[in-house]
Amino acid sequence: MAHTAKTDRQKREAEFYRHYAKHQEVTTVDFSPVQGNERRPWNPYWFIYDLVRNRHVSPSQRLLDFGCGIGIASVRFAHLGYQVDGFDLSDDNIRIAQSLGHRYHFDRRCRFRVMAAEALRYPDNHFDIVVGIDILHHVEVEQAISEAYRVLKPGGVAIFKEHVEVPVLDPIRNTPLFKSLAPKTCSIENHITEDERKLNQNDVDVIHRYFGQVETERFTLASRLDRLIPRCTDSTRGRLQRLDRQLLRTCPPLAKLGGTSVMTCHKPETQQLRNAA
Repeated sequence: MAHTAKTDRQKREAEFYRHYAKHQEVTTVDFSPVQGNERRPWNPYWFIYDLVRNRHVSPSQRLLDFGCGIGIASVRFAHLGYQVDGFDLSDDNIRIAQSLGHRYHFDRRCRFRVMAAEALRYPDNHFDIVVGIDILHHVEVEQAISEAYRVLKPGGVAIFKEHVEVPVLDPIRNTPLFKSLAPKTCSIENHITEDERKLNQNDVDVIHRYFGQVETERFTLASRLDRLIPRCTDSTRGRLQRLDRQLLRTCPPLAKLGGTSVMTCHKPETQQLRNAA
């Protein structure tokens, strides 16, 4: 697909990450989520790594890190044995990602390029698996999903972890009181860009129209309160996430209140593109 000029939104995102990258002094990566026997199914990030690990059957499998950021997930996927391509809108993020790939000797396993999610420069039906972590709420969802579907091989899966709207709870979250306790304004410190937004039901419907078969796991019930806890530690956050898992397993209808969704989207074996209209 031909390269296109950045939209105003994409320019703002790229500028944000130009400044954000200056605060990223990442020189090492914690490989705990992808090595050893420990599993944390209550943590959505660890949950994704388990899904990806379980789908690895060959060192020739191609994985697209859809919006790779500074490349932490990419090198973890490479550690699992995948051939990894990662893209990001930010030159600065890609520079850091390339540095991490080199540090861990994954130069031949990780390839990083600057591009937009809405206009990928990869061939059709190219990747065995596409993984997008916290990316769709930064992009034009339908265009990005169309591209993810296009570059995914028939029979492959796309896995997305996203923040989603909860109609019962988000109106409360958006009250002045809660905004004062947990601000939502653009912030380098809190990693919030000007244009990002949670996925709404229309966005989720788009994903289902393209892929048809989508398996969804919800997270973030009690753990949504972590930002209201002064100096919340990883240990405290982990306890809240484990509580969430117990609540969801005991009462599955609570899933509709979960503010985080991990969607495993299956592309049919047929190569005919679904009509997303």
